[in-house]
Amino acid sequence: MAASSSPPPEVPMELHVANRVKLVESLRQHLSLSSRPLHGFVFLQGGEEKNRYCTDHVELFRQESYFAYLFGVREPGFYGAIDIATGNSILFAPRLSQEYAVWLGEIKPLTYFKDRYMVSMAFYTDEIVKVLHEQCQQSEQPLLFLLHGLNTDSNLFSKPAEFEGIEKFETDLGSLHPILTECRVLKTDMELAVIQFANDISSEAHVEIWTAAGSVVGGLHRRVEVSRGRDVVSGSGGGGYEESKSRYEGVSAGNSVLHYGHAAAPNERTLQDGDMALLDMGAEFNFYGSDITCSFP
Repeated sequence: MAASSSPPPEVPMELHVANRVKLVESLRQHLSLSSRPLHGFVFLQGGEEKNRYCTDHVELFRQESYFAYLFGVREPGFYGAIDIATGNSILFAPRLSQEYAVWLGEIKPLTYFKDRYMVSMAFYTDEIVKVLHEQCQQSEQPLLFLLHGLNTDSNLFSKPAEFEGIEKFETDLGSLHPILTECRVLKTDMELAVIQFANDISSEAHVEIWTAAGSVVGGLHRRVEVSRGRDVVSGSGGGGYEESKSRYEGVSAGNSVLHYGHAAAPNERTLQDGDMALLDMGAEFNFYGSDITCSFP
């Protein structure tokens, strides 16, 4: 089991390159079986930063999962395209003003994103229409395969990409989602290695919480705040950059509530001698998460 104090493993960008290759092969097979031409672009919109209501506080950004799977991009405001005919991949980055550098650091050139994320080309988001029409090898309007489908866990739909000028393209809303979702189900060896690390540091965090709960002097009541696990299980020392999900830290009667730990029923109880605690939590590393549930003592 990896120690959380050890450096996180390097995640090769080839992981996401392989994911794109898998998708193109699967989509080509689907189109061939449907007697449809093998052309068009897979086109996805990445996540956007959001402010907390009317404040200037920017909430912690989390990349859209399908976009992360294909491109591995950490920054907000991106779009990505994959040419089904050639397999070429294109990233579209937001064109940032010079004021950005004062507040948020260096403005990276397009070559940085092309090299970092191992894509064929990189352009700005205000060039989407022009670039895709230039890359299209057909005389008619380019076809965009957009992501739209139901998440059966949340009963929410994935949001198809939107951009100025999309009316200049044909769009397909039905083909991509089931194929891309199936691709995500079957993991590559590189993906499994990342998931293993997330599981390792999460397992160690659970053990550390148990140890803290038991390391109390003699005859005193054992009172350990279960939310002690918050920083530990997020794996900050082990490179688990995020928590993979909301923490469910039930104690006593809280164990009977499936999603105990939300804002209306927060993790606010302390562990008393004789209580049973149920901890459901895990770390996320490079977009891949763990989910471990244990009861103790």
